Amino acid sequence: MKKLISIYLLLIIATSCLAQKEKFTVDEEKYYQTVVSLFQQFKNKQYDTTQRAAVFKQYVYFDNILADTSKNTILQRIKFFDEVFPRMLHYVDSVGMENLDAAPTRLFKADKNFFKPFESEELKDLLPFTLTYYDKNKPEKPIGVLLFEPKTHKLLAWILLNQGGYYYFLTFNMV
Repeated sequence: MKKLISIYLLLIIATSCLAQKEKFTVDEEKYYQTVVSLFQQFKNKQYDTTQRAAVFKQYVYFDNILADTSKNTILQRIKFFDEVFPRMLHYVDSVGMENLDAAPTRLFKADKNFFKPFESEELKDLLPFTLTYYDKNKPEKPIGVLLFEPKTHKLLAWILLNQGGYYYFLTFNMV
């Protein structure tokens, strides 16, 4: 009887996970794989500047910044990246990657306060390129939003700012 109940519970969990994944578009699935691979790469491992080139090549969209004509600006943006990227990794480590998950932001419309920025003109067009991360124990309560570059499926920004009701993602070309 216990074995039958265990199998039944596993089927329910598997069906629930599959149903959630079926809501992902092809691009959203690629965004999801990018972020999962990124955090698996750095699980229990510190970021240092020797890993920067690999991070840019595989996970974080930084190409438009590197094409800037001002070497000083490029160096400032790289320095900023080296300061904020470890903080993101630290947050994931402190919460525990096993406790976090992400889903398309469009699925969080029920949370009016959270979804409000994506109804504005500034962010409406970016909605298809976002995933929202949340604590698996509180899936209805979003924590934050990740923005991806649509062609490469790399992470473009993970900080959404609100300045007096004007919302924007902090990307490295803004530094």
